Amino acid sequence: MGQTGFLSVNETDIYYEIAGVGEPIVLVHGAPLDSRMWEPQMEVLSKQFQVIRYDMRGLGKSIDPGQPFTLYEDLYLLLNELGIKKATFVGASFGSYVSVEFSLAFPEMVERLILVCPGGFEVPSEDRQQWFKKIMEAMSLGQVDEALDLNLHLVLDGPAEEKGRVQQRRAWLHDIYRDIFNQPPRELNKPNALQPDPRGRLGEVSVPTCVVLGQLDHPDFIETAERLASEIPNARLVPFESSAHLPNVDSPEKLNELIVEICSSKLAK
Repeated sequence: MGQTGFLSVNETDIYYEIAGVGEPIVLVHGAPLDSRMWEPQMEVLSKQFQVIRYDMRGLGKSIDPGQPFTLYEDLYLLLNELGIKKATFVGASFGSYVSVEFSLAFPEMVERLILVCPGGFEVPSEDRQQWFKKIMEAMSLGQVDEALDLNLHLVLDGPAEEKGRVQQRRAWLHDIYRDIFNQPPRELNKPNALQPDPRGRLGEVSVPTCVVLGQLDHPDFIETAERLASEIPNARLVPFESSAHLPNVDSPEKLNELIVEICSSKLAK
């Protein structure tokens, strides 16, 4: 790994890692995950590009001190400190929302967007809320392994698929989630959103965009991916037939190839 550390950003310290040289790619993680989720991408992408991953405030190694903040300003200040003028943003799940929000706030800093199983744009359906309820109930009873199994079934296997369908990196992801689930409860300060609301401004996204859809994902996320692909001008929708919510984990080679193809293509610019 190349450069790692913390940078002081808007009254907190944001953890980041940089590897490789070349055109910058910023990897924006989902929640409650952190930048560790991008491990299957870092080594491969950093052979051709300068890759930046970071922990959002209040997640991973980045602490939330409780002050008002916005995720897009945190990211802007971090990239400014690192000297990144313009980059491709690859967002996973809620990281896609953050990437879209950033592209609306600072369009001059965004080369293109790659939105992987986007989340954060819609209120969870009753079915997905029931999944969350079961996970939280297991946690409240101290049944961490059961909570982890339910979570991995939802995001890695796919809710309608057989439990344990995906074995590649399952133990690795299980350990990351176990670390997150076992952390003492944090009093997270909800970020202030960009105004007007980015969810109603998809037609204003002005950069080339690719939306990755996991065909085995929860219907909530499938509908969101299809909506973004239809409302963002000239967006490209790429289905991953064997993936649920985490293609970067269950199909890393395929996703890495897609990212390299998009970032290497002059037509994508």
